[in-house]
Amino acid sequence: MSAMDISDDSNNPTIVSNAQSSSGLSISVHPLVLLNISDHYTRTKLQTPAAIENGRMYGALLASQSGRDIDIVNSFDLPLATDGKDNVVLDVTFLSYKLDQLKQVFPTLDFMGWYSLGTTPTEADLKLHEQFLRVNESALFLQMDPNALTGGEREFPVDIYESIIDIVDESVRPVFIKSTYKVETGEAECIAVDHVAKPSSSSKDTGLGSTLIAHLTTQRNAIAMLNSRIQFLYQYLQDTKSGVIPVDHDIIRQISSLCRRSPILEKKAFDDQFSTEYNDVLLVAYLASITKGLNTVNDLVDKFNLVNGGNGSSQNKPISVSRKGRRMNTSRH
Repeated sequence: MSAMDISDDSNNPTIVSNAQSSSGLSISVHPLVLLNISDHYTRTKLQTPAAIENGRMYGALLASQSGRDIDIVNSFDLPLATDGKDNVVLDVTFLSYKLDQLKQVFPTLDFMGWYSLGTTPTEADLKLHEQFLRVNESALFLQMDPNALTGGEREFPVDIYESIIDIVDESVRPVFIKSTYKVETGEAECIAVDHVAKPSSSSKDTGLGSTLIAHLTTQRNAIAMLNSRIQFLYQYLQDTKSGVIPVDHDIIRQISSLCRRSPILEKKAFDDQFSTEYNDVLLVAYLASITKGLNTVNDLVDKFNLVNGGNGSSQNKPISVSRKGRRMNTSRH
């Protein structure tokens, strides 16, 4: 790799390299890390908005590594410290103390990098990254852009960078290189993420008034996202057929395999099945309403008989009440 591979961005010409990563790392990010960063961002934005505007929000990443596989599973906040020139300085003492504490609880996790906010890495990020390299010579840099989704974009606002040493302007210095990653979720994390992802029933914007409506809203959003993905694949096939983009047989095979796994429903058969299930649900709801009404009437009759139990032929019979409120005749013959 040479200086010819460095990004030609006029603002950051020597920060990010355009070369492909050759480290062979398989990086997985767990939802807990993303939730921690989002929570850190929300708290910092409410408490010290100026720190968010300046992009000064940092934290450490904890991961377990097996060979070339890295699982980033946890993170924690790092305090801000600056020198006299307004440069961010890493508090190595706090970082070591925190890592020693976490090592007692999570012995398999090691310090693997750090995170911050921003659209693209800056010179300040590179200088801070050099300080993290003293703790871990292969430290990763995770950058989240909280404003990426404000304009209607649907891209995942997280990038992960590795660092390499390159010759830039006849001097040796580290530069960032973007790395690929995937989001991996365990069974326990699925439950937590599903709970967090459910919309609030007291939301002012959606006006949800019940758990059922909240659940249906979640299902609607999932179906809308699925529809957008299907439309994207359909447009890709149309562009491939018309020659707008070159044919990629590997992608076409994956799309074909996906279509074969998807259930195919005929409209009439689906309508009949849906109508049957819909009627069954209505029938169950109707029977439940009848049962509840009969139970209410039965309780009313029991109370009426209890109050008027001394009238008629049963006036000489002692009356006792069971736990359910029904009258019991305790006369002996």
